[in-house]
Amino acid sequence: MVEVVKGRQNAESTLKNFESGQSPADRHEGWRYFLEKSTLKAGTDPTEATELRQAELERRESKATQEGEASNGGGGFSR
Repeated sequence: MVEVVKGRQNAESTLKNFESGQSPADRHEGWRYFLEKSTLKAGTDPTEATELRQAELERRESKATQEGEASNGGGGFSR
């Protein structure tokens, strides 16, 4: 779930609101809310923001994997 807001104070306030509505059981299970800088515009539709954030995460992970393979000789085995 993503909510895009403008400014640190707004983000911190929104985070507190989310946390206050969270059940103790969910928190105990490890579900947490966090702040993250983004280039998304404030007020972006939450579903769209979630999809865009997921796509960006996948691009970063793919790039990191490719860079890791390149730094160890293409990912092959050495003897």
